[in-house]
Amino acid sequence: MKKGEMLKRGCAVLVIVAMFGYYCLNGGDVRAAANGTEGMLSEDGEAQGADGGTKKEQTGNGGKTKDYIVKTRSEKSLLEIRDNYSLSDEINENKKDMLEENQLASVELSGLETAILEKDENVVYVEEDAIVEASAASPAGGKTYIKEKKQHKMQKNRQKKNKSSAEWNVRMIKADKRANKKEGKPVQRIKVAVLDSGIDWGNDINLAYQISLVPNEEEMTQIFMDGTGHGTSVASLLAAEDDDIGVTGINSNVDIYSYRVLDDANQAPVSRVVEAIYMAIEKKVNIINMSFGLNTDSETLREAVQAAKEAGILIIAAAGNTGDGGVQYPAAYEDVVAVGAVNKDGLVEDYSAKGEEVELVAPGELVRTTGFVGTEEVTSGTSLAAPQVAAVAALIWQKDTKVSADFVRGLLDESANLYGRTDEYGNGLVDADYALSHYDEYKRKYKDNSRKTKQLIAENRSGVTTFEDTGCIEGSWSQSSHEQLVGDSSKFCVRAGARFPDLSGNKIFTYGGTQYNYNMGMGKDRVFAGMEVNPWWHGYFATNYIKAVIYATRMGDTIDAGGSYAAASNSFNYTGANSMIESVRTLYAASEKGWKYILYYIKKNNKNNASAQKQTNSKGFKRAVLWGMALHSATDTYAHSAQIKGKRIKHTGGYTDADDKTYIGTRYQDATAVARKIMNKYAAKPRQHLVASDLTMPGNHTIGYELISYQDYMRYTDTSMANYTYTYSYSYGSK
Repeated sequence: MKKGEMLKRGCAVLVIVAMFGYYCLNGGDVRAAANGTEGMLSEDGEAQGADGGTKKEQTGNGGKTKDYIVKTRSEKSLLEIRDNYSLSDEINENKKDMLEENQLASVELSGLETAILEKDENVVYVEEDAIVEASAASPAGGKTYIKEKKQHKMQKNRQKKNKSSAEWNVRMIKADKRANKKEGKPVQRIKVAVLDSGIDWGNDINLAYQISLVPNEEEMTQIFMDGTGHGTSVASLLAAEDDDIGVTGINSNVDIYSYRVLDDANQAPVSRVVEAIYMAIEKKVNIINMSFGLNTDSETLREAVQAAKEAGILIIAAAGNTGDGGVQYPAAYEDVVAVGAVNKDGLVEDYSAKGEEVELVAPGELVRTTGFVGTEEVTSGTSLAAPQVAAVAALIWQKDTKVSADFVRGLLDESANLYGRTDEYGNGLVDADYALSHYDEYKRKYKDNSRKTKQLIAENRSGVTTFEDTGCIEGSWSQSSHEQLVGDSSKFCVRAGARFPDLSGNKIFTYGGTQYNYNMGMGKDRVFAGMEVNPWWHGYFATNYIKAVIYATRMGDTIDAGGSYAAASNSFNYTGANSMIESVRTLYAASEKGWKYILYYIKKNNKNNASAQKQTNSKGFKRAVLWGMALHSATDTYAHSAQIKGKRIKHTGGYTDADDKTYIGTRYQDATAVARKIMNKYAAKPRQHLVASDLTMPGNHTIGYELISYQDYMRYTDTSMANYTYTYSYSYGSK
């Protein structure tokens, strides 16, 4: 080698050594050495796309950065990490600082910074803040508990068609005669935390607590909290009331604590999930249900699960839709009950994760659930099997809340019907009737909290009710009356429209191979968001909110009939029409980039749904979105235009409970009743215009609050309601 070349290489080595020494000795100054390329990124840190879904990856600070979770040995070390590195923005301001309390931080790090922290003696570990998803297809593993049960031959009670009022899945696990049974004394309510995509309020599910941890959703409307319908479906199977709304859950005698961790792509970083787990521990819940999975182990997630276990919580999770790829985490952990899915024949589905970690199975193929605004949806996946096990666990626990989580788990396992291989069925099909029938015997023989390797009760060899026809068709979306059916793709469009008015900011996205920049504004320049900036989209009394709701639907109807969005004003006079027209005009600007953004949003967040992927920028699509936006405005009225004895319920100052659904709950009951009337009108065939009378609440009476200008706006909007009378009373709910 030539001397010149040797000298060059020697200098290069010295430079590298010097840089490494500099960064190691001056770890606190790593950020100061950043190369300043962050300005090349979009405002949310992604090269394209505006909302969630993909893992954020930036360029800067000596290379690409990713979000990592760092655990320190002391609070002082944690504060240094937080001071010297950029915190990730994966959790919104609703968090309770549970990560910090457990000496954890999610920060943006480059490869060099990661290497430095991994060698820091004050750091316990550094791991990527990985993404969990409601469904995936990769291997996992890890549980060591070996089952001692032996497989027996399956005994079938074959049904040609399900003619019972109980859903086929409820009958299969024999919970139809056990659910909500009072047994002559008050039922002890069990607290179940559902970590998912949120739960839409008003779907006859008893929500004791609800919060979103998704970034930029601090003020998301409570009624449309669920961005995908996944969490609402999960919760309805578990706890929906026995009424005329949607389906009836297995056990409505529970208090649901809803944590929205999955975003509108049904994804979440581990840090957000862990924050929710610690928050659920603080609430002292009995059961945690997680219908999502991760393909690789996470030390942070494992520690959170262990903390929940040590707090006496029973953790239940979907095994995953990975087939032979293996059970996902957190279901794969020994401290978690991993649940697989069976079909109407009682057989494990091909997509249901296989492996020794599977503990139980429950129906998960073409199951009817409660969906958007009281409708019914038919969906599939291990996500739906897990909450049914959680519901049966709650039935067991209600008999005596003093028993341990291990006691409940042991009875679930021993009472299950095992007619298949353990790596597919685990301990077998969950059986509510068998578990409760043998409860007393099991309790007499149960000695301590240790897991049993020997059966304490007789093996369950009972017949399994199977079906030739369940009456459930994939993708159907029907009104709860079963009288109407809305196209599968339409539900995504209406749902997107219902959440759309709360969005703002600059959205950079790619659609059809072309990159677009759709700016919905910030602050006072917001195009749709903000009740004072855009009262017509948020049921705010500063405008005639009755006319605003109807006008939005008229624009949709006019567009669908081949007219322009402005043509609706020709037949429907509204003083706020020009402002609404101007905001809708932005959807059409520059080759309809606004409409394309909504389509991009729908397709990105429903990647596994063929109907959503086929949705086009059609007239029917635009009608659905505008009706969804009208739905948002109609329900927002009960938060933004409610008052008590002349004093408005506000977000800040005075009465600060405008968006608190538990404060004068009748507001939200009335809101959801009106929302269902709007949906019935939307789905009506032949199509009909929405009219003022469709926006009246039951009995034209409110309790505990009054709506500002409601009677006047009704009369001004529709001449046929010139004598309309609205009354209210303050029999309860006032402060």
